[in-house]
Amino acid sequence: MNVIPFRRPAPQQEPVAFTIGARVDLRVGAVASGVIRPRGETDEVFSFSNLARTLRAARMAWKERGIYAVLSLAVPAEMYARLEADLLHEAAQEAGCTRHLMGFELCEREIVTHGAELAEALRERGWGVVLRGDDKCPLPFGARARSLYTELVLEAPEAASPFLALEDGDRSPLGRRLIAAKAAGLTITAENVRTAAQAKTLAIAGFDRGGGPFAEASLR
Repeated sequence: MNVIPFRRPAPQQEPVAFTIGARVDLRVGAVASGVIRPRGETDEVFSFSNLARTLRAARMAWKERGIYAVLSLAVPAEMYARLEADLLHEAAQEAGCTRHLMGFELCEREIVTHGAELAEALRERGWGVVLRGDDKCPLPFGARARSLYTELVLEAPEAASPFLALEDGDRSPLGRRLIAAKAAGLTITAENVRTAAQAKTLAIAGFDRGGGPFAEASLR
């Protein structure tokens, strides 16, 4: 009698839950980057295997839409002080991510509170670091910022002045911040851009990219 071995099917893993928010070039309207926002319990999401699966799935979803712009992973504020750069670095490598097409978005408030060690370690490993701005605890943009950060993400002002980024123009805190970020060579992104008219004004004011409804409409 022949015995045919029976192998139990491997249990199916739960699908990875995440969204990708597009960010477009405000001058030409093309997709310039995207931000991955994982869903679920943060401790589970940021385990090595789940994080690698999330990054791989996001990278493939982006590619399937014919988009090859850089992606960044939004690190939740509550995870900043608990994460090690090696975990993020190795999970990104396991997912097949390349350094010129992947970065990590970190909260400015957490960097001010806990220090820039995570940002520094990620940059040492060659990954881009996006700074998610916080107007209540802004960091100075000098030579150190130029070496650490590649992009600054700010909430889009409701009614931006076109003269925000002019040296002899707006002297509001936001205007000064835009001027300093530009001097540091950072790409400046506005979150939650709603309309084409707002996008046009923000581009004139000194923003390079925009996310939110205006960007998502460009993917349809």
